[in-house]
Amino acid sequence: MSETKGRAFLEAVSDEDCTAILDAVREERLTIPELSDDCDIPLSTAYRKVHLLQEADLVVEKNRLPKDCRPKNVYELDFDAAVVTMTEDGGFDVEFVDSPADRASYGRVSDRPLSLAGSD
Repeated sequence: MSETKGRAFLEAVSDEDCTAILDAVREERLTIPELSDDCDIPLSTAYRKVHLLQEADLVVEKNRLPKDCRPKNVYELDFDAAVVTMTEDGGFDVEFVDSPADRASYGRVSDRPLSLAGSD
């Protein structure tokens, strides 16, 4: 993973709104208005945070085709797990792990200690 993407990942998981969104889309695909409601954040914030998460390759946009309506963009996780390790120079390496294991077997993103994300 590039250093830029690793930094984007670390910034995203250290942001409370981003981790709430990641937790919400871990279980099901949601629209931005649904994320705004579920995560109790303003709609404009939800749009901005989802964009950040897309830039960090953490969520991906898909289409949901309701029976009685036009397609809606929904968002889901684009990874199963991430491993963060500290490098010898004091930086961080982030490696995404693709696992066939059920996503539900991983703990909630927001329950992870923030020190893993490089902030104390």
